[in-house]
Amino acid sequence: MYKAIWASYFHNCSTDKNPQHDNCPIGENSWCSWQKARALGTLPSYKHDYEALPTDVATAIFPIYEDLSNETLLERCVGGFTQNNNESYNQLIWKITQKIIPAGSKIVEIAANIAAGVFNEGKTSLLYYMNAMGLSLGPNAHSYVSKEDAERISISDARAQGSTREGRMARRQQQLNVLEANDEAEGSSYGAGIDDTI
Repeated sequence: MYKAIWASYFHNCSTDKNPQHDNCPIGENSWCSWQKARALGTLPSYKHDYEALPTDVATAIFPIYEDLSNETLLERCVGGFTQNNNESYNQLIWKITQKIIPAGSKIVEIAANIAAGVFNEGKTSLLYYMNAMGLSLGPNAHSYVSKEDAERISISDARAQGSTREGRMARRQQQLNVLEANDEAEGSSYGAGIDDTI
């Protein structure tokens, strides 16, 4: 991932006189046209088909690329999670008060408080809010909240299991089994001496 981040920077800073494609993926199927030309042997006639970033722009965005390629940030990406806690909390706020409907600061503040309760305590916090407003709560409200919270926890556990070492190992083994089954079905299609005619 580190190399891919820097590939995008140096690729866009490259010129015909100063190609900087060392981090770009190599081969004929590369997204980098320079590396593709190199693999096909047409590099002597290759011309960059885009303007390189101006030097002042490249200098200005260089610190951003340094931050993006920071090892501690990249380590957090290894699990493959798409949302961090702040994004999840933010999503809860905008479920309560949608962005497409204009709302004042008081409504957004109430939505943020409700979202904080749901984020930290689950749907059970809604019962406390309703009780504080003087609403009478029946057994259906309690069973609904319990069911929703239990479902949320089971989904969370399943997602966590998918990202654990055991889950990754199980997925890899399943892929290996599929590949082995395909190899057995196809038979040997290549190997040493397969085309020898003696």
